[in-house]
Amino acid sequence: ALSEGRSRAMAEEDPAPPADGDAAPPPPPRPPLTPEILAAFYENLDGNADPDVAADALAESLELRDRTTDSRVGSRVDFIFNALDFARDAGLTPAQTVAVHEVGQAMLDACAAAPGPSFSFADAESLFQSTILPKVAAEPDREAGQFSITDVRAVSDYFAKGFFQHFSLWRFVWSEEQEMEKHETFKRVEFAYPARPLPDFLTEEANDARLAKEAEEAEAARIAAEEAAKEAAEAERLRLIEEEDARRKAEEEEYARRKPATLADAVEHAVKTALAQERAALEAEYAVREKQLREKISVLEQQMKAK
Repeated sequence: ALSEGRSRAMAEEDPAPPADGDAAPPPPPRPPLTPEILAAFYENLDGNADPDVAADALAESLELRDRTTDSRVGSRVDFIFNALDFARDAGLTPAQTVAVHEVGQAMLDACAAAPGPSFSFADAESLFQSTILPKVAAEPDREAGQFSITDVRAVSDYFAKGFFQHFSLWRFVWSEEQEMEKHETFKRVEFAYPARPLPDFLTEEANDARLAKEAEEAEAARIAAEEAAKEAAEAERLRLIEEEDARRKAEEEEYARRKPATLADAVEHAVKTALAQERAALEAEYAVREKQLREKISVLEQQMKAK
């Protein structure tokens, strides 16, 4: 695949003379592509409709800043993005995907290290072969990053179409200094004025006292409501008792006025009359006792409240 695309790529090479000056220093080391970064990238890619979300997270993980304003950083992020996407579609393991990433970064770094056309298509082809061939095995350990013949054929075809076919463009972007225009934009931001002093503001002690007073008033209102309910219930109970007593007395008086017709009626009349008199005496006695007990209870309640 590389040989077929070589003639087309050579035609794209820039015939300009080499740039003045020595070769650029090697790029600083970057964070490696770890399985965790790879898994997070695929999760972001699958979980978001906007691929820029996955690209931004990937650039942040690999410490590739300003991808939207720096053409080199932006092209590197796009290159990595497409390589990782290809690797998953090709069925490569995570270790093989990391190996493809390392090969691609070596190609881009070589373009940046050699000024101008001094890094030729043949040099790029040789570099690719020297980095990919040691990873090929007859019985590859795919989980360790080795490639089978079928795997390396797919990887070679990908690089032939994605890198070597546009080799001159990659080399120009990475070997020529790019002009950068910086623009500053001023935005007006509204903010709240500081709060004015509050003359009626309560101190913590005053607020605690207010809350304690409100709690006491609420408790007193609750107790008063309970006592009122008890008094109402007691009044209703007494009313029912009085009604029952009045009804019973009326029946007894009516019975007393009737003359017994037989001896049995006379006996029953005498018994009921005696019982009524005994009941009246007991009720009078109990009423006095109840009054005395209520007075004692009232005195005790007053003493408890005074304490």
